[in-house]
Amino acid sequence: MRLRRNSMVELNQKAPNFTLIDHNKNSVTLDQYINHKNIILSFHILSFTSGWTDQVSSFRIVNKEFEDNDTQVLGVSTNAQATQAAYSASLGHIPYPILSDFHPHGEMSKLYGVYDSERGTSYRAIVIINKQGMVCFKRIYASMSEFSMDEIRSGIQKLQ
Repeated sequence: MRLRRNSMVELNQKAPNFTLIDHNKNSVTLDQYINHKNIILSFHILSFTSGWTDQVSSFRIVNKEFEDNDTQVLGVSTNAQATQAAYSASLGHIPYPILSDFHPHGEMSKLYGVYDSERGTSYRAIVIINKQGMVCFKRIYASMSEFSMDEIRSGIQKLQ
């Protein structure tokens, strides 16, 4: 993975570029979406957990709506690419990339300020980046019960 070295990114800052491998072994960069799409980075703790299954299912339901609004969802966790592939296969077709922030371990999560060093995973978090590459929304969720798709939709609507 290659990252632009910055301090931890916050609201109204330029989002650091990244290159990560998705569950289909494709290389995905933030730069490929800049000036074309808004981005939702959906960080999850670990694949094969009930919280992540709920999170990915929520995004699967509304993915077409986001696509119609020039928005790309990218799932991210510190699992290895092979784990991401197995998890995606276990759920059937996931209509958006699930990225592996495995090596160097958690580097993207650290840059975005959503890495839990005690667990060695990312937190459950959402980061919204506008088409210009600026962070417009960032929230870490203590549990899946706090997660709100309406809040995320509202964040995207503000960009339109």
